[in-house]
Amino acid sequence: MKCPQCGYENREGAHFCQGCGAALTTQRLAAPAVSRQPTKPLPPTPAPSHSQSATRPLPEASVAFAPLPEGALLNERYVVVETRSADERLNVYLVKDTTPVRLCPNCRAQTSDPDERFCSFCGADLSNVEPLHLRYLLKESAAEASFAVEAQLLGMHLKHPGLLLPDDFFVEAPYGPPRRYLVEPEFPPPLATTLSAPQELYQVLEWGISLAQALDYLHRHHVELREAGLDHIAVEGKTARWTHLDGAHVILPPARSTAAGYFAQDVRGLAAALLYLATGQQPHTTGVSLPKPVATIFSQALTTPPGLTASDFATALETALEKLRRPASVTLVVGHRTDVGQERSLNEDSLLTLDIAPVFRSVSAPVGLFVVADGMGGHEAGDAASQLAVRTVAQRAVSEVLTPASASEALPDARQWLTAATQAANRAVYEQRRVAGTDMGTTLVMALFVGANATIANVGDSRAYLLDQDGITQITTDHSLVERLVATGQITPEEARNHPQKNVIYRVIGDKTRVEADLFERRLAPGEALLLCSDGLSGMLPDEQIWHVWRTSTSPQGACDRLVEVANQAGGEDNIAVVIVQVSR
Repeated sequence: MKCPQCGYENREGAHFCQGCGAALTTQRLAAPAVSRQPTKPLPPTPAPSHSQSATRPLPEASVAFAPLPEGALLNERYVVVETRSADERLNVYLVKDTTPVRLCPNCRAQTSDPDERFCSFCGADLSNVEPLHLRYLLKESAAEASFAVEAQLLGMHLKHPGLLLPDDFFVEAPYGPPRRYLVEPEFPPPLATTLSAPQELYQVLEWGISLAQALDYLHRHHVELREAGLDHIAVEGKTARWTHLDGAHVILPPARSTAAGYFAQDVRGLAAALLYLATGQQPHTTGVSLPKPVATIFSQALTTPPGLTASDFATALETALEKLRRPASVTLVVGHRTDVGQERSLNEDSLLTLDIAPVFRSVSAPVGLFVVADGMGGHEAGDAASQLAVRTVAQRAVSEVLTPASASEALPDARQWLTAATQAANRAVYEQRRVAGTDMGTTLVMALFVGANATIANVGDSRAYLLDQDGITQITTDHSLVERLVATGQITPEEARNHPQKNVIYRVIGDKTRVEADLFERRLAPGEALLLCSDGLSGMLPDEQIWHVWRTSTSPQGACDRLVEVANQAGGEDNIAVVIVQVSR
């Protein structure tokens, strides 16, 4: 039997052409147009008459809801290849598209134009791409309400890379009563419910940006999802799209005040889904661990109205992702200076500046140890004690802090390390004091920087100050007699400055077998600085003057030089040691 459409010679008794799929024993007529109004609810779809159907009932077929035979042609386009499933409410077929298309090898866009040489979406060369007959899953239902939402969304001609809508919808009457057909991909991408959690945060944020932008697009078209959970998110590699939108609702434009509340519910649903993918935990779970900027965004999005709009949520996620990918680099600018002063013949102060600034992935993450030690005990005692304490701490810092930092390995806990380093310095000085038979000892104030985070340890009356644009703040507390008198209200800070026992301290390095260090933590903002000094500086200059010199200097080193100079001009009664560590971007 010769096909009247393509001329292919088929075997006798064939119902459909094996060359083109055209019906040989039935008359094919055009399918009716489907009215798709962009508002909801949809009116009942008018049932087309038998003369409108694209396929007349086969002589041997029943008018009941029976599966279509293989080779049946629907909508002048889809040929049934096989029946995948069938029951009294829904039949699912594998169908082949009779219209050949070419798929762009770069972006997978489709074109049915044989003369198109380059992809209209990405510009890729299509000259060597062979045409294909794509295959789809075709869902068939006889119920009037079936696929109503999908049909409405398709009728609105929504186009967004973050949406995975069905490929087509149409109505035909192959066996008498009309049936509704929904065309979907043969191999749909997996749902987010199939993913293990937690996923990499960077990837979750990328998915979230695409989904939030698509959500904003839907909201601007007055579409509210109502169900914005993991089972409505399709994930394929780095691409995430909304799918299974049969629960969506189209809101009439005049009802925008009502829509605002619905839309906030969508954003909360998306935020909850992303939070689970990023952490494996639900929104109500306590102790969720996320970078602070990301945690803040999720908290805002999950808040009951007003919450965040989809557009604001997308923008916030973009900003957070950019910060994670390109975290702000930190630079430590260091100045230091020590001087014998005007009245001493020997400088018993020692200091240390030891830092490293590895740069990985374009980010500078400096690590540094900064120390000031004020020795006591006279010639061959005080200077030896401060040197020994600083040398002991430096050796541990090189092997236990700087070497791991240079290899991008995990660093020790700052508080624990400073405590251990203080005890090591104390043991070294104590043993030397016992062997030499002297009363040597030393103060010790040191700061371990990891990026902009400083952890400070202090023994004695050397000090640490925080310097910022607004003023100076003393961080440490002196372990001295006059400081106790000030704390108990027996003398004023002004009286302490000139008190005859101002040099009496009750806690030093090397005095006993063990010593307790005070610990403090500070995070410095760009432009702020940490100042470490011996009492040769803090005892000669008021805090306000120290701050003014720093504030008016052009660099940390310039500030150290000027502070020593000003302290000497004020009398220089003791050795002077000062270190300034300033944070910059």
